[in-house]
Amino acid sequence: MTMINGVASVPLILLLILTVTCITALVLSMRQNKFRLLNGVLANFSVILLGITLMFLVELMDIQWLRVIFYVGVILILIPLAILYSLLGVLLLWNAWTVWRRESHTLGNMLTLLLGILIIVILPIVRSIDSRLLSNQAVGLYVTLVEPVILYLAFWFLAFITSFILTRLYRPKYNQEYIIVLGPGLLNGKEVSPLLASRIQIALDFANKQQSKTGHYPWLIFSGGQGGDEELPEGVAMADYANHHGAQTSRVLIEDQSKTTYENMLFSKKILQSHGLNLAQGLFATSDYHTFRAAGYARLVGLQIDGLGAKTSRFFIPNAFIREYIALLANHKVFHAICLSIILLISIVSFIVGNGIFF
Repeated sequence: MTMINGVASVPLILLLILTVTCITALVLSMRQNKFRLLNGVLANFSVILLGITLMFLVELMDIQWLRVIFYVGVILILIPLAILYSLLGVLLLWNAWTVWRRESHTLGNMLTLLLGILIIVILPIVRSIDSRLLSNQAVGLYVTLVEPVILYLAFWFLAFITSFILTRLYRPKYNQEYIIVLGPGLLNGKEVSPLLASRIQIALDFANKQQSKTGHYPWLIFSGGQGGDEELPEGVAMADYANHHGAQTSRVLIEDQSKTTYENMLFSKKILQSHGLNLAQGLFATSDYHTFRAAGYARLVGLQIDGLGAKTSRFFIPNAFIREYIALLANHKVFHAICLSIILLISIVSFIVGNGIFF
């Protein structure tokens, strides 16, 4: 215990300051916007810093039973993660087979198949590249270029997963004036799909719960235009489905011109303004995996609102998450291109200096 009061207490204090700062930043960020990747980044750093701080504190206190409890807890957390990591390729291929049997055979629905093949087939081949096939410098350059990219993509994917978990803890207040329900497309050109039905239902459930608590039923805006393969606008089909499943028809509005999530938000905003509704007092309803991108588009058009996330079928979650992750990266491609360029430039310069090339 005496060590805590000595020189060793300095790094512990610094760790505590960093941990508290990171947690405080996370709380402030969540209050400002619950649906953004920054929350996942701050949460991940908070967990890492807290773990390091606790480990440092346990070692300084030098209490055997406390040390055993701490490290047993760490092992219990790491074992499932290690098993998941070792079986990741197999699990992805199994999921790909399930999706193949239950969903359409589009490229978007084959992402787990492609990733599973990458992990099981391609990565082992890549890892076999060593000095027996190439020079030491060539292997070193390859590692310098590939590893930073993999680590960068993994960093943001973990931030995405953590951000999603945080949003599932969010419970909106029952004081909303409106809910925008986003349409993902119709089945067979005219039918509400199970995925779309789940979005409508979560909006109806919230509206009914709010009315039972406050006596105020929010406006429901069903947003979606007519695609080339659809017989009617999505918004019309959604409103008809909602009216047949308990919606108050006098509080139903239809937006039937949008083709994208951005237009869902933009055109719905115009309807809200025409009815004199408070733009800040509302929600949007979509699939849980889609809440991040949807929230970004909402804020882009000036709607500072949060989302209701309808649960996705378990078998489709991996594909949906990968697809949304790729879309999120694409939405900020300039930022990620700049970051990767800087990281690769630093790596290449370090490689050149470290190997004495051109010097």
